[in-house]
Amino acid sequence: SAKKAAVTAFSLSMMDGSKSTDAAAATSRRGFLAQSATAAIIPVTLLSSTLPANAAETPAEAIRLISSKTIPGLGPPDVYYPAYFVGKWKTTRVISSSDDPFYKELENVGVKLPIQVTSEMRYVPYNAGKDFQQIDANPNNVPAIADRAFNEKEFYSALSQEVQRLYSSTKAMPSIQTINWTPTNPNVLSLDYSDGSSKEVKVTKRSSDVSNDGKNLFSSEFRRITAVPSSSSGIAGGIPSVYKSRVLTKWRQGNSNDVIEGIEILYNEAGVLGDKSSDPLQMGIGGTGAISSLYGGDSKDLEDWRSTKTKILMERMM
Repeated sequence: SAKKAAVTAFSLSMMDGSKSTDAAAATSRRGFLAQSATAAIIPVTLLSSTLPANAAETPAEAIRLISSKTIPGLGPPDVYYPAYFVGKWKTTRVISSSDDPFYKELENVGVKLPIQVTSEMRYVPYNAGKDFQQIDANPNNVPAIADRAFNEKEFYSALSQEVQRLYSSTKAMPSIQTINWTPTNPNVLSLDYSDGSSKEVKVTKRSSDVSNDGKNLFSSEFRRITAVPSSSSGIAGGIPSVYKSRVLTKWRQGNSNDVIEGIEILYNEAGVLGDKSSDPLQMGIGGTGAISSLYGGDSKDLEDWRSTKTKILMERMM
């Protein structure tokens, strides 16, 4: 209608030839152009304000959107957590049971499970970048990732101190000298120890899921661990050992955003099942132990997995 009015006014001005009508027509043309420009702008403005952050409308949707960008053969680039994970946490771990050689050796010298270890853990926004320092705020409410370097170092140091406290004559665990990890390459964590040994943990496959309300989260990671022992000279140089590992973790939000409970089961491969006969006449076809009675000669190829079960309580510090 505005366009018709402008055209009519313009036609009349041409017919009448009067200056006053020309002025009115010019005004109408300017009005028409202004209305047209406004009409072009309004839909865009309305679109941006009415589009829900559909991709991130709920914690679950935000996490699933990012996790959908999978890497072939690996899965999601990282384990993503609801936004309320961001911050620093006082973390109490109760290692309740384990048949892993590390804890079996401790048991042999009198350090028995369960062991309670208190340390700190930190989570940062998933887009923190590789050069992040201290990030405890999450103004954009985006999903979080674990600061794996910080968490590994804190737990290892706390475990070492607790073992020393429980059994002071136990040989001290070597301290971590350097640790390398970045959020932009979250699948590799490298550690160098004070005795010259080193370890690399590389995630080879992962999966995760989160409840619709974001209060429960489950993750699974398969890892390849390469451990290089120290040599007699105190530097790395021993024969490396490579073994597989898997971590299953389940998290549940407490009564508020300041408490999170978790359960972790860690599986470490300890080579093939060890009840095979060493008699060369057996020719490696299997032994006569309990495992062989179930699997026969196939037992020589079965992996021997050792599990460690841990209950976790996280309480927000900041």
